[in-house]
Amino acid sequence: MAIEKIRVGDIEIAHRWDGNPDGPVVMMAHAMGTSHRIWDLQVAALADRYRLLRYDWRGHGDTSAPEDPYTLAQFLDDAVGTMDVLGLDRVHWVGISTGGMIGQGLGIHFGDRIRSLTLCNTTSQSNPWYRDWVAERQKVVKEGGMHPVWDMTKRLWFTDAYVDAENADYHDVREAFVRTPVPGYLGGTSAVADLAYRDLLSRITAPTNIIAAGADPVAPIERSKEIHDGIAGSKLTVIEGQRHFSNIEVPAAFNAILRAGLDEMSL
Repeated sequence: MAIEKIRVGDIEIAHRWDGNPDGPVVMMAHAMGTSHRIWDLQVAALADRYRLLRYDWRGHGDTSAPEDPYTLAQFLDDAVGTMDVLGLDRVHWVGISTGGMIGQGLGIHFGDRIRSLTLCNTTSQSNPWYRDWVAERQKVVKEGGMHPVWDMTKRLWFTDAYVDAENADYHDVREAFVRTPVPGYLGGTSAVADLAYRDLLSRITAPTNIIAAGADPVAPIERSKEIHDGIAGSKLTVIEGQRHFSNIEVPAAFNAILRAGLDEMSL
């Protein structure tokens, strides 16, 4: 289906549906500086059974990009508001990086709306290094736009060999990144700099599947272990040797873990 837009609070949220129209709804949230298309390589692995709702969160893709700094609370309200407008009571949530942060927040504060959580290559707590990392990128964006930040980011997201190969999937991610509105990137990074969910993870009761990348410099494996330790009954699987976007670089391995987890949690 084509991209559609709905009014949620103060913004227009872009989203699209794929998959089985009669299946359980899986709502998928992307990473900073990307869009719903970060999940393109996952659609075929899920579409036979699940009804997939992919959306562009505040400031990204084709969703509105207000100029003010954003907050994690806004991201949660946007997600729940999207569910409300679309008439969705509960969803299986799949989020990567910032999308995983939003998922944690929903599990903590809106647990009655979440059937399960799949948290991919994400973290639960900001720290001084992370805040400095955000500040550095914000400075570069303000001075030179999105292109120079891509050069700072690409080898954090992908292995060197993948970057050097520059295949079509790599270029799709790059294109989404450089077209991200500067206000959206500044607002989104400001929100995650204040991330503080680690001490609240015990409130999450939804079945949770955690997918980590063993060589991820953005969300190191220790951060995934913290989430695993904080959420009772959660499952953690590590894809060794991968950086931040294992779902794009090694989709077959990633999809097998994703699908098995969703199938188990949707019984």
